[in-house]
Amino acid sequence: MSIRTIIFVFFLSYFAVFAQETELRIIFAGDLMGHTTQINAAQREAKGKGYNYKPFYQYFKSYFSAADLAVINLEHTLAGPPYAGYPQFSSPDESIFAIKDAGFDLVATANNHSLDRGKQGLERTVSVLDSIGMKHFGIYRDTAEKKANYPLIVEKNNIKLAFLNYTYGTNMLVEEEPNIVNRIDSAQILTDIKKAQNESPDFIIAFMHWGNEYENKENEAQRELAQFMALNGVNMIIGSHPHVVQPLGKIYVPGYKDSVLVMYSLGNFISNQRDRYKDGGIIFEATLLKNEHRTKVINHGYVPFWVYRFTKDKGQTFRLLPDCKANEPPCKGYKMKPEDRAAMKLFFEDTNKNLPNLQKKSIN
Repeated sequence: MSIRTIIFVFFLSYFAVFAQETELRIIFAGDLMGHTTQINAAQREAKGKGYNYKPFYQYFKSYFSAADLAVINLEHTLAGPPYAGYPQFSSPDESIFAIKDAGFDLVATANNHSLDRGKQGLERTVSVLDSIGMKHFGIYRDTAEKKANYPLIVEKNNIKLAFLNYTYGTNMLVEEEPNIVNRIDSAQILTDIKKAQNESPDFIIAFMHWGNEYENKENEAQRELAQFMALNGVNMIIGSHPHVVQPLGKIYVPGYKDSVLVMYSLGNFISNQRDRYKDGGIIFEATLLKNEHRTKVINHGYVPFWVYRFTKDKGQTFRLLPDCKANEPPCKGYKMKPEDRAAMKLFFEDTNKNLPNLQKKSIN
């Protein structure tokens, strides 16, 4: 074989390997709540024509839509009227329509409010999500539906992902047969991980509804469960439920080249909760790289946001605001009260302090 042929074969092999590399950017959002004030605000934004939640997310829509995949925790039912907030949520369908319009692709549905409206609420929630083509995972109308759709397998950019979802409980409500809500149970989780592995995914992600509400640090039970899942093959773990941001953890698995990232709690996505730590949240983002050897996280970070509640048209409404100064858009577009500016500033300071090992990113 000539030198020219050897060089040609080398470069052909090099570019063949290079061509196999592909990336995927995935983002995760926390608790999509449905308090009564949110329902009333959406009705007001619609100006007498139903409900309009879209303005709430107007400053983040381009950011959400730019991700290859965007995942959110749906923490209210779509059970139909009468609509109500806490303690047993049912929001208008427009709530999820706005989330899809904003750029979200997947919905985690197993949480402590999954059974707020019983069998009818669970089944209608699933039906509404199916009707708009929104992929979801965590609750099911029956065993056959779960068997056919869980774990949720999604392929994008030639990267095959498997999604798992579990909740610690359902506020002492029990599902009616044949409905299923995925609950945290180590034996069942192990079975589901093995089922996911049988699909030969490149990456397994677990979205967990766990932890203690309003605590800024994860508890021992969260750490133990995360360790269990990581040791058994889960590659990334995302948490919800505490309604406040909790730290990022990293688990090192023997024989596995990359640490398993655990975002213990993303905080609220949008809600009417106004107390310190509860009035905002983060978007966790990760870029996956797949090559002929493995799929790994090559970049990760967070985007913080604050939920601004203000008066409009003689009532309350909402906007997600990025970390911006008073003279910067979009903040400069509002005549924000001093106490609101102080609350927003405090939220961003608290969040940054609680995530010292995570890179802060911008929506631009």
